[in-house]
Amino acid sequence: MTTFTSWPRASALAGLLTLTTIGSAGAAALVGDATATCSGLASLSDGAMRIDSAAMQAPSQLTVAEKAGSPAARVAPANPAFCKVLGHIAPRDPAAPPIKFEVNLPTDWNGRALQYGGGGFNGVLITGLGLPPAYPFDKASPLARGFVTYGTDSGHESKQGEPPQTFALNDEAFENFAHVAYKKVRDAAVGIVKRAYGKAPDKMYFMGSSEGGREALTMAQRYPDDFDGIFARVPVINWVGLQHAGTRGGLVTMGEGWIIPAQVKLVADAVRKTCDKADGAEDGLVADAVGCKASFKPESLRCPDGNSGDACLSDAQVKAIATLHAPYTFSFPLANGLDDYPGWGISGEDTEGFASAGGWISWWLGKAAPTQPPTQANGIAWVFGAGGTQYVFARDPKLDVTRYRP
Repeated sequence: MTTFTSWPRASALAGLLTLTTIGSAGAAALVGDATATCSGLASLSDGAMRIDSAAMQAPSQLTVAEKAGSPAARVAPANPAFCKVLGHIAPRDPAAPPIKFEVNLPTDWNGRALQYGGGGFNGVLITGLGLPPAYPFDKASPLARGFVTYGTDSGHESKQGEPPQTFALNDEAFENFAHVAYKKVRDAAVGIVKRAYGKAPDKMYFMGSSEGGREALTMAQRYPDDFDGIFARVPVINWVGLQHAGTRGGLVTMGEGWIIPAQVKLVADAVRKTCDKADGAEDGLVADAVGCKASFKPESLRCPDGNSGDACLSDAQVKAIATLHAPYTFSFPLANGLDDYPGWGISGEDTEGFASAGGWISWWLGKAAPTQPPTQANGIAWVFGAGGTQYVFARDPKLDVTRYRP
């Protein structure tokens, strides 16, 4: 098995998928009449796995939306005719949700299968129809290249008005999110592929970004014989540290510590003024973030009277910046030997955000001061961390997060 871990580049993924277009040695077509074969899958069941629907889909054209949560989400790639299979895997615990999945079977198959990872705390069905993370927008989708593609909701669906971590109160649902759902859906997909094409995949791949990158590395650790290649982009490997750092960041920016959007630009301008010329070029870019962290002093922006203003910061805000920049340290080692999570780097504070990517406003501060419980106007790190603290670590929805101690 080959495992790639990568920053936001498509080169590793391109290498993983090299020479896997239609016409490869393991290519096949849907058995018999494609429409009949597809609809016949609707009666398929195997143990706890059930197919809910199976229907042929007509080819679609490339479309680009004006707005979306991220640049990639704007692009709906052109896809060929394929059989769309929707199904679920029943839980052992009647109180746990089922694991839902989608498998896409192209009429002309290259003999290979690609599993898509999820994002955040999941809770939505990953269809396997979009472009891979950091993939060139002008390239054909994996499905268009002849791959069987598939994904899952990881064993729970987020509900409007509920924290995205609520599912973690159920042991089986949390175990599914951790690793079990992706393995079970992988095995279900193999059975469906055998039924549809008369043979198992010659090669199987997994790819994911962020939470999906964590899933990818988890597959490499727990189920290394199930995949021939894995692409893990920006994987959340220090998951426990991330959620605790997010909680700390929210607590220190509550109330007087919250930095309004205009003051975020104030900080970013001060960072650039301090560190821009360090590389010899005055171009608005900070080349040495590590060196800048040592030379930039947030207290230089303190208001003379210690109160907050349009062009200066309060004592609470200065403390908040210092806290965000500092590592989060546990008073004990975790099971993996780690005991800290790195602080937020210098520069990029006022970077415009897309979904979970971006600067302080999207990740740490939000468009409103952190509240308990969190709201959609809060920063993502607080939404993730506070909910993770309540539902994953303490497993107490009524927990006052301000009183939580690891």
